[in-house]
Amino acid sequence: MNGAKVGFFSEIEKIMHGFGDVPNPLRMSVELMENLIKKELNEIIREAETVAEFRMSSKIDIEEIVFLLRRNKFKLRRIYKCLETKALGSKIEKDASEEIISQRNSKNERNLSHFVKALEELDTFGDLVDFCKEEGEPDLARVDRLLRLEKVSRDLDSARYEAFAKARTVRFSCAKQKFAQWALSGSELSSNITELAWLALDFLAFEAIGQIVDTSFLLRKTDHTTDSIQQRMPSLTSNPGFPSVYFGNAGLTCAGLLGKPLTPDEISEAYRRLTTRIRVCLSGHQELLPKCLLI
Repeated sequence: MNGAKVGFFSEIEKIMHGFGDVPNPLRMSVELMENLIKKELNEIIREAETVAEFRMSSKIDIEEIVFLLRRNKFKLRRIYKCLETKALGSKIEKDASEEIISQRNSKNERNLSHFVKALEELDTFGDLVDFCKEEGEPDLARVDRLLRLEKVSRDLDSARYEAFAKARTVRFSCAKQKFAQWALSGSELSSNITELAWLALDFLAFEAIGQIVDTSFLLRKTDHTTDSIQQRMPSLTSNPGFPSVYFGNAGLTCAGLLGKPLTPDEISEAYRRLTTRIRVCLSGHQELLPKCLLI
């Protein structure tokens, strides 16, 4: 890179817009988001290294990522659906060279099979595999996000809708080598990470931005409510497994929510809540413990 600083400012700027922020998010907000996501990537890679050492493996593979996500079945399902879509998408592509299609199909199908095998090794009874493959229990956090984004798109003219739609397609995987270099820069973490593991990390980083943006808007909604109980309920996005209040519109239109860009303070508060868990000690008092956002 000729000494140039590796970063994803422009990509993260578009991803934030794709999750509902204004077309040109605040520069300080994007820089903060970039630092937070890089920090979380370092943390999950560090934990994956520990798992790999325990498994006596010399590299970080999808098995390590699946093990770290074992308590978050919704994220595992989202990764499964992502890999499944890639495998299905490559099958229906039309290309002049059938050989290229065959090679692409083989690779995407191997990735999906490898992921399912990792799930099966972790889940003796097969419940986790069935959960990922079936659409029984709804992913309420994802539904909430899609509803919000659908409402946002209603108020856009053709030009703004086109820019919004393009922003929703931006991924870190568009620059795989750059993503790996960025994630590991300034650290002593292992670079022996398989392509499939990088694919999962790319997806988790993308989802983390979505979680932070989702929670920032939920916090902005609760700032406008006078219901003290509703203000104290955990957000649906940060804890999908906990019975939460569905805020709906909370008396506000999407245009009112998205009229101003997310600020660094809102992003910092959302991140703080998403990366903090409460543990109740035997004595009865509570203590706050950090947690990795990507897990």
